[in-house]
Amino acid sequence: MEVKLPDTEADVIETTPEPEEAAVVEVEVEAAPSWVKELRKSHREVQRENRELRKKLEGPKDDKPKVLRDKPRLAAHDYDDEAFEKDLETWYNEKREVEAVQLTAQQQKDEQAKAWQARLDTYATQKGELGYEDYADAEDEVLHTLSEIQQGILIQGSDNPAAVVYALGKSPKKAIDLASITDPVKFAFAVAKLEKGLDMNKTPKAAPPAPETRVKGSANSSGTVDSTLDKLREEADRTGDRSKVTNYLREKKRNS
Repeated sequence: MEVKLPDTEADVIETTPEPEEAAVVEVEVEAAPSWVKELRKSHREVQRENRELRKKLEGPKDDKPKVLRDKPRLAAHDYDDEAFEKDLETWYNEKREVEAVQLTAQQQKDEQAKAWQARLDTYATQKGELGYEDYADAEDEVLHTLSEIQQGILIQGSDNPAAVVYALGKSPKKAIDLASITDPVKFAFAVAKLEKGLDMNKTPKAAPPAPETRVKGSANSSGTVDSTLDKLREEADRTGDRSKVTNYLREKKRNS
């Protein structure tokens, strides 16, 4: 026979005692001191709060966006006006909820894009402040070595990403070692450690380039000007997106 405990003792482990033990169990429960009941009540309250906190930390289980169902039709309710109007009112409430979620998601997306563009603008400014004539070559080396995710972490997390990029570009081995770190957290720490070890004050900046009369352009080992690469670099300087430069260099390397 299963013994059902009082509601106030709901969290006590359920047992199925033998018939001769049932009466004893009931007496023990009823005779429990008041301080025991208070302790059990407090324990249940703590467990409930822990469950609620765990749910908040875990977040919603379903990450799929809610899709609005088709608008109700009178025929679907067997032409019952009352049932149709009730369902229609519910549908409009669902529509407002879906639109609110979509609006919030779009606002977050816009804010992220705005923040990323601001970071790219800062990076472009820092590149100009460094003043290295060979910065574009060093940057191309880094873009060719690091993945897009790693590039994003470097730009977003570094105090002076331009200095880090230049240092890596001038030290291909370090860039390769850094690229081998696939864990994003460990990669971010490695970048921070690298940046901390840089001393830009001891690195002389390149002097302003003297006026030149030759045609400006990127030249390969044979001296041929690569006008396509120049155009891609100019576009990258304007937009902050160097993916086209990276893809072009990779394609060029495969074909060479």
